[in-house]
Amino acid sequence: MPKNHIYTLARKWIPVAGLIFISCANFKAYFNTFYNAEEFFEKAEKIRLQNRGEKIPQSAINDYEKVIEKSRFVMDEYPDFKLRKKAFILIVQSHFYRGELREAMGTLGELKNEFGDKVYVEVEFWTSLVKWKQNKPQPAINGLNELINFSLNVDMEAKVYLAIAEIFLEQKMYSEAMDNLEKSAERIQDQNEKGQIYYRIAELSFDAKSYDRALSGYQEVIKNSQSKKQIQEGNLKTVQIYRLKGNLDLATNSIKNMLLDDNYKTIFPNLELELAKLYDQQNMISESRNRLASIVQDYPKTTVSAEAYYMLGNYSIEQDWDMEDALKQYSSVVKENKQSLYAQPAQVRIKEINTYQQSKLDLESWSLRIAESDTIADFHFTEDEQNELAKNLYSLTELEAFHFDRSDTGLVYLDLLIQYAYQSKLFPKALYAKSVILEDKGELSLSKLLKQRIVNEFPKTDFALAIINTDKSYKIMTSTSDEKLVTAERKWSDNPALAMDGYREIVIEDTVSESSAQAAYFLAYQYDYHFVKPDSALKYYEWILKHHSDSYQAEPSGKRAAFLNSVFVDTSETNDY
Repeated sequence: MPKNHIYTLARKWIPVAGLIFISCANFKAYFNTFYNAEEFFEKAEKIRLQNRGEKIPQSAINDYEKVIEKSRFVMDEYPDFKLRKKAFILIVQSHFYRGELREAMGTLGELKNEFGDKVYVEVEFWTSLVKWKQNKPQPAINGLNELINFSLNVDMEAKVYLAIAEIFLEQKMYSEAMDNLEKSAERIQDQNEKGQIYYRIAELSFDAKSYDRALSGYQEVIKNSQSKKQIQEGNLKTVQIYRLKGNLDLATNSIKNMLLDDNYKTIFPNLELELAKLYDQQNMISESRNRLASIVQDYPKTTVSAEAYYMLGNYSIEQDWDMEDALKQYSSVVKENKQSLYAQPAQVRIKEINTYQQSKLDLESWSLRIAESDTIADFHFTEDEQNELAKNLYSLTELEAFHFDRSDTGLVYLDLLIQYAYQSKLFPKALYAKSVILEDKGELSLSKLLKQRIVNEFPKTDFALAIINTDKSYKIMTSTSDEKLVTAERKWSDNPALAMDGYREIVIEDTVSESSAQAAYFLAYQYDYHFVKPDSALKYYEWILKHHSDSYQAEPSGKRAAFLNSVFVDTSETNDY
């Protein structure tokens, strides 16, 4: 072939080759940009799914923004881009998860204008979700349910059920939410997302104490999730459920096997703690305490060691009755980990122990006087002394019987109160507490006698009312302060004078019940602000401070009484001058 002919052919092909090169370069540019957008979307979705039910982390919010920017760039620069529909949907989702609802709806409008009925399902799905976030849950659920009737592919059907479940969860309609979560999990194809949904099912079921469903859910998490943390938690929750359901041998064997496997190293502390709880549940107290002691040594400054110290504190009370050691253990809880769920309960325990120890010290002087009284005929404490003694004894009773689970010792203090503080304000409460403790111990006849005594001797108290409300065989012949208070309240709008008489009657007859404190405060307030009779107001404020010093009404009464007294003093000094 002549050289000039070859040269001519080559010249013809140069422009074509150039176009091909430019076209490939353009294709590579927009393909890479969109590929990057998809990568950012997958990254953001992974973070969002792992934090489902919580606020989306800022890193995911930023990644969604990059999805929007890169997808828009490709669509604007390359109008013939073949994956425009997918780009639109990525933008819609990213706006939605960023909380940009108006932008999401605008993009849905663009998508619908360009693709028409071909994107009906996608448009209706995301429109429904936007309605949900606009506080229109029922229209959102209606729209999603309508989509179920279409021939959806399995993944889309799973997403619809999942969206319905999320809305029900927000509405606290847990039964409906769980049904839809399970339908979604059964259908979804993506293994990681399937694991995330089952994790949600398992968590909710565990919190609701639906342990069979929770166990099934955690087993699916172990099988499907790509999150190592969730898989480890699934294994841990599984043995917890075995323990809670009473499958103690299965739980123990599972824990011991996992403790031999380094794959579970990150949850070794939690497994050790579960083993201690298993020993406790089987009344193997020595083994449990030894395990807890090793936990605080091997895993210091963790939530696990904090809980271990809390359990050791409980043992110091329940097994040893050693308050000093219990204080030491409970004090270690916060030192180990301030974020521990047991930090606040430990502080409550410390406060209880300190109160108990102070009450025991206060009782010593009373014990001496009680011992001396045995040699004095017809001895009794004054009313004020009885009130002080009763406070001391009832404080010890409440801690012993209702906080430290030592009801027998609590009864000893109650009997002292009943014997030596029978004129105190706490006397009816002491009788009631004793009846409750005796009932719990199965001594029903003695409990019934005490309840009848309360109804007979203290018919206007809240304790008598509580007894009658739970057992109609007890009857009060006269009306209670509670009933009189209701009657007076009804009369107030029509006949204030008659109503005031009703309130006064309660205060005259009853110095014990909560209703009498309410009646006295009403009288004080009306005399203070409505009738402007400060001397009468002061009378009832001071009555509350005398008879109901621990009531809700005591604090405002004290402040107002102090003010009125200061006014009276100022007025007196002015007159003297």
